[in-house]
Amino acid sequence: MKEDPSLFETLLYRLVAARVAILFIFHAVVFAAAYAFSYLLRFEFAIPPEFLATFKSSLLVVVGLQLLVGVFFGFYRGWWRYVGMGDVVRLVFGLSTAAMLLVGLWYVGAIFGIHERFVRSPRGVIMIDWAFSLLALFGTRVLIRLGRDRFRPQEMPELHKRVLIVGAGDAGETLAREIEHRPQLGMKVVGFVDDHRAKWGAHIRGIKVTGPISSIGPIADSAGADEVLLAIPSASGSRLREIIRRVSEADLTFKTIPGIDHFVSGKVHVSQLRPVNIEDLMRRKRIELPGDPVRQLFKGKRVLVTGAGGTVGSELSSQILHFEPENLVLIERSEYALYEVRKRLGRELPWASSRISCNLLDVCDRAVMEGLVEREKPQIVVHAAAHKHVPLGEENPEEYVRNNTLATRSFAEICAKHGADRFVFISTDKAINPTSVMGASKRAAEMLLLDVARECDMKVTIVRFGNVIGSSGSVIPLFMEQIEAGGPVTVTHPEVTRYFIRTSEAISLVLQAATLGNDGQIFMLDMGEPVKIVDLARDLIRLSNHTVDEIPITFTGLRQGEKLFEEIRMSGESVHATMHPQIVITAAPQPDSPEIQRWFHQLVRACDESGSVRPVLNSLIPEYPAETPAGPLERPLVNPTLAPAGAIPTA
Repeated sequence: MKEDPSLFETLLYRLVAARVAILFIFHAVVFAAAYAFSYLLRFEFAIPPEFLATFKSSLLVVVGLQLLVGVFFGFYRGWWRYVGMGDVVRLVFGLSTAAMLLVGLWYVGAIFGIHERFVRSPRGVIMIDWAFSLLALFGTRVLIRLGRDRFRPQEMPELHKRVLIVGAGDAGETLAREIEHRPQLGMKVVGFVDDHRAKWGAHIRGIKVTGPISSIGPIADSAGADEVLLAIPSASGSRLREIIRRVSEADLTFKTIPGIDHFVSGKVHVSQLRPVNIEDLMRRKRIELPGDPVRQLFKGKRVLVTGAGGTVGSELSSQILHFEPENLVLIERSEYALYEVRKRLGRELPWASSRISCNLLDVCDRAVMEGLVEREKPQIVVHAAAHKHVPLGEENPEEYVRNNTLATRSFAEICAKHGADRFVFISTDKAINPTSVMGASKRAAEMLLLDVARECDMKVTIVRFGNVIGSSGSVIPLFMEQIEAGGPVTVTHPEVTRYFIRTSEAISLVLQAATLGNDGQIFMLDMGEPVKIVDLARDLIRLSNHTVDEIPITFTGLRQGEKLFEEIRMSGESVHATMHPQIVITAAPQPDSPEIQRWFHQLVRACDESGSVRPVLNSLIPEYPAETPAGPLERPLVNPTLAPAGAIPTA
């Protein structure tokens, strides 16, 4: 039995009906007035008697037809206080349709038995009537919108934060419009700042555009601005760093909208404003391969990810799940990390929860791993599990080799045995000319995997990249903790340089590299420009709205195993272009299989004998020192930046 509507619902329905009725009557009056004025204007305010009779006879027909068309084109719905281009389009198309129908009746009315005095108004009158109706209806809507925007009561204007918008483009205009329409935000836009000289002196929504951005300090002082909103979603990381430096020097707080590659809807909203984070400073243009090959690779497949609870593993799991695999098997040995990744995936993709299998396992346990692979029969395996902290690796070399090297070889053999189609291994730029146990263990794993690839049908792909921004145990979370504690921020060396990449970008490139790989190839991701760690520390201090005077930076000296500079390629390693401009193939000399096998057995024994791991690693990787160096090794950069693949000659 249907319930009776509540008193509130009944009242609401009546109010809506009354509003529609009022709008209908208003439009009828406007149409009638416009039609009468059109006659007066057409005959210079002296209507001949014969046409006056036609006007009186046709008035109801014309107004009635226009009102009927207005129903179909939605003239009587919508709130005029929010008038926009959609309302203009509806008015133009609706009134044009009515005019065309009236002109059509002028010619064919007699065929349908309609007397000419009802439909034979001068055609010039119909055109003038179209123009006046459009002007009157649109003008009324605009006046109401302007009245709402300009004359609304301002409560406590002294509390409004005066803001400058950097970027006088579409994003900046949208931001200004939304701030103007939402006084509850407590903001007032007092100016736009842009480097485009042609825009200087122009006005956007009545707000003046000035520049350049390098003069934002004096501009903010003259405008009395309290805060800066960065509305340049297409700006590169280096450009954003320069702007933030200028804003910080002017002692202004700032917020930003996300980079263009973070937009989901493609639209800018005030709700997207947030503090600038370090990922914003590493923005680069996102490049996708044509034809969406990543989706084709993973859609409907059984996929397994190890190290799924880590920064890289959880992002891998999230992106892969978007490509709709048949099922996704997650392996992680940290209970808390596994719980967190499951929670994240459930929040982001609730529809895919039934496709996820969470397994609390250690990749070093061969028997358990083989049982899992035999049961799940994955088609694609992404191996991200690894120990990665360089100083800890120097103190625990046997554990790092056992986990990063031996377990990787063992796991790849298991996957090949049980019919996996593709094995993707996440390596590191520290495997290039390694000076640490961590880097050497990864380089050794690469060599062992290439040996496995020679002996099986499974396609093996190795992907190297540098530091992931904000990953657990990395320098950025450490710096943030030190800043929150009031400093000092500790940097190992004033010249130490590293490559950084955003997590989402790194994983996107890893998955695209997986589609490019044939078998037994090592891919290197374009890491962009190297960043001095001390500059990174200064950026983080600025982003926290502090200065280096408030949060000092101290230098502690490089630790064992650390390089002053990270390197892009090894000596004697050739580089080949791929179809993706941010991914290249590197090819290092590979020992023959008998030597690899002999060395592998030595390494297995060395993991049970304290102090034997480094010499065995050195026997296969000559560039890695057999003994712990007295101090950190400082090598010159072999290739400071990785040029786009198309610019690198094929060796």
